[in-house]
Amino acid sequence: MARHILTGITVLDVTQIVAGPYATRMLADLGADVIRIEPPAATFGEQRGRGGLNLGKRSIVLDLKQPAGLEVALRLADSADVLVENYRPGALARLGLGYDAVRARNPRLVYATISGFGTDTSFGERPAYGATAHAEAGWLWVQQQAQGGAEPFAPGITVADIATGMNACTAVLAALFDRVTTGAGQFVNISLMDSQLAFLGEIAGPVLGGDAFRPFRHGLQKTQDGYLTVNAGPPRNWQRLAGAVGDPGATADGAEAVSKAVTGWAEGLSTATAAATLGDAGVAYGVMHTLDEALANPYFAERGMIRELPLENPGGPRVVASPLRFSQAETGPWRRAPEPGEHTRAILEQFGFETDHIDALVHNRVVHQSTGSDTR
Repeated sequence: MARHILTGITVLDVTQIVAGPYATRMLADLGADVIRIEPPAATFGEQRGRGGLNLGKRSIVLDLKQPAGLEVALRLADSADVLVENYRPGALARLGLGYDAVRARNPRLVYATISGFGTDTSFGERPAYGATAHAEAGWLWVQQQAQGGAEPFAPGITVADIATGMNACTAVLAALFDRVTTGAGQFVNISLMDSQLAFLGEIAGPVLGGDAFRPFRHGLQKTQDGYLTVNAGPPRNWQRLAGAVGDPGATADGAEAVSKAVTGWAEGLSTATAAATLGDAGVAYGVMHTLDEALANPYFAERGMIRELPLENPGGPRVVASPLRFSQAETGPWRRAPEPGEHTRAILEQFGFETDHIDALVHNRVVHQSTGSDTR
């Protein structure tokens, strides 16, 4: 079997919505045993995280509001390596599963909290979603300035959540590496607002230095039957672009003139012809695809970015795989997203709970085992 970098690492996933599940999905793709601790449906509704973000994980439904449920969670945390949570700041602490309580029992645990405004600021109690950070950290305004529109517009994906999930995963990996040296875990504190601002760091730098903000966007050229982007890049590449569009004397100093020339040139050609001409000239370009067209792009097939699950029984649902690639290890996902409570019994048995104890927990509705569960 191929080697997985995080084999042997156990992650307790107490997350919801997007940012938290995205971070733990990345850890699962790297081979960690990610166990979703999910609340009973009546407790938190359906805010469990989207299916694609839970690929490769296992699930236990556990009522943390019952003392017996809290004790189960603490026993799981006693031998876990990582706990990731993104409920409202203080929610888990009030239940008895906060960092201080868990660290006292397992000082090697890396405990990652994801929130809107951090847990160490006067803003910490504010509830927030990705859209909150889009608005308050400047992303919506920057997008509006780049488009030159009269009104701001919301992005089609929750950029702040994805950036935050990536940052949380990176921080957890760094803390695990640090534990090798120190022998101790630590508290990881990641916020939507910080992640969104860091996402804008390249364009914020000049403004912090006293310069006025200058909107920028890559050119989007209309063809006879679609759109494509053209990016000449460094000045030395402008000659290639100018030659491709029939104006070989143009240079980067005449960027506006070349841009007009590219626009007029593209409008008279099909997308395929324009792309072929730019490709032959060595110019970086991109054809605008619909989502269906992008998913069918043969590049992604060659790269292995579209995968059928389960791996041992091809023909199942197709999913987007991990973008991480290593020469000496494999990345996931390894299994489909679990049903809530699908692995409850198997997880409790793994952590040393006796059959009679598990039966009592199920009977008292402290835990829930879904019907027809996959107990692997």
